Amino acid sequence: MKTPESMPATTLFKRFFRSQEALAHIRVLKDLPEALQGVEAVIFAVPHTAYLTLSPDDVVRWAGRPLAVIDCFGILPDRAIRRYFELGCEVKALGRGHVQRIKKEVQKRK
Repeated sequence: MKTPESMPATTLFKRFFRSQEALAHIRVLKDLPEALQGVEAVIFAVPHTAYLTLSPDDVVRWAGRPLAVIDCFGILPDRAIRRYFELGCEVKALGRGHVQRIKKEVQKRK
C-alpha cells in the first residue's frame, strides 16, 4: 500500500490539485482598476495598505456595477461597509456579526 510518504511529490500534489486546469488561465494584474473591470465579486484576504485606503465608490465604478464584497481579514471599517451597501453591494465580513445590522440601517433609510 502506498502512503503519502512513499509517493512521489508530483503524484501526491495531483491528488490535491485535480480539476485545476483552469488555473493555467489566471492572469495577475498590477492595475487594480483594470483587474476589477466587470467582476462580480472582490475578496479582501490580506490587509495591504492599498486595500485599506480604497474608496467603495471607486471599487464599484471600476467594476461597472454593484458587486459582492468579501472581507476575510476585517480590514473594512464600518463606514466603508455602509457605503458598499448604499451603492447596492452585498457585503460579507468574517467575524463581523454586526454587518447585517449596518445593512438593515441602510435599507431603512432608503
